[in-house]
Amino acid sequence: MKAFIIVLKGANTAFLPCYGNNWTQMPNMNVIAAQSLVLDHYYCSSYDEGEIRKVWLGGDFQMPHHLPTNLPSWAETLKNNGWITDFIGADKDTLSLSFSSNFTGKTLLRSNSSSPLAYHQAMIESASFKKQEQNSLVWIEVPSLLPPWDAGKEFLGPVQEELQDYFLNREEVAEDEEFPEPILNPGEDFKPSDDKTYLALAAGCAAAWAAVDDMLGAMVASIQEKYGEEDFSIIITSNRGSATSQHGIFGTKPEWLYSEFAHLPFLIYQPKSGKGGQRRMGYFQDVDLAPTLADICGISFEGYKGKSIMQTKFVEESGRKFAYTHDSKTGSKVMRTHSRAYFLKPSELDKSDPLIKYFVLPDDILEINDISKTELEYQEKIGESVLLLEKDGLLAQEKIEALLAN
Repeated sequence: MKAFIIVLKGANTAFLPCYGNNWTQMPNMNVIAAQSLVLDHYYCSSYDEGEIRKVWLGGDFQMPHHLPTNLPSWAETLKNNGWITDFIGADKDTLSLSFSSNFTGKTLLRSNSSSPLAYHQAMIESASFKKQEQNSLVWIEVPSLLPPWDAGKEFLGPVQEELQDYFLNREEVAEDEEFPEPILNPGEDFKPSDDKTYLALAAGCAAAWAAVDDMLGAMVASIQEKYGEEDFSIIITSNRGSATSQHGIFGTKPEWLYSEFAHLPFLIYQPKSGKGGQRRMGYFQDVDLAPTLADICGISFEGYKGKSIMQTKFVEESGRKFAYTHDSKTGSKVMRTHSRAYFLKPSELDKSDPLIKYFVLPDDILEINDISKTELEYQEKIGESVLLLEKDGLLAQEKIEALLAN
């Protein structure tokens, strides 16, 4: 058995065709998604990357008052069962370096490596990839979607052509006006002043996505060529999202945990599973990665608090009826259901009211429609639900679903 986990750091689903984008240049991802099991509602449970990595390994929420299960991680169990496990990442990413200690081997690339294809090369040179007769897992973390976006310069031409029609159709744009110069190295506090600047920013990000798409195509082709007759699995996901000016915010420092920060891509390409071309509409989270990996690799996954995605069968009924994300640094929290999103945050203005309640409707794509004053009865329910989650984790799932249904 061969397993490959490709983590696209900072991936924003807004740029992915399989999540609705119609202008990015990602032909390889289109083909992969069409043959994969795709999760429509996959969210990180925390925006703190250190906590995210603990969730990945432990299969349980990291919350202030919740005591996690002290099970051996899937990485430890695989090593104890004779698996080769390799980690591939960037050399200056301190959290990645710490995480890599869970693997039998590691390859660290220079952070300023100009092409995502370097990660493809590192994959095919890894011990896990070369030893065809032995069970192995390769974990690959690619930082190319975080600026500076110098990795995709060769793809800027096609990206600009796609954006040109949209640009010229703007009322404020003259017919002879040229497309703005793409912005490739925006600072963390960058804020576009107008739509023209936003398009310049989007062009830089989309070019980086095109370069990553090129890498994914090369990776999948190499895996298929070497293991096409064997059982293999490829998971493509992210650690946490980043904003490219949605809500006027850029970067990885959210004030509120809007979708661009918490909604992540998740695709499982496993040709022999019979799940190709399927989608799941229920809510899944990073706590489900550990049991899914354990299931794929043939080790026990019953002790994890998450669920194996491979065991789900139905488009609507699988998954949970809500997703929960928190940010330890800002104290922000959000619960999402199919009918509402509930934002909560410590109040800096009125300490007597410790939370700001901010509710939005599901068809409000920008998540700006404040309906807290019209649904006052939900405030107590959401507060109680969050307390249950922080105390009991996913054990509180049925209580919360019953609470929100009434």
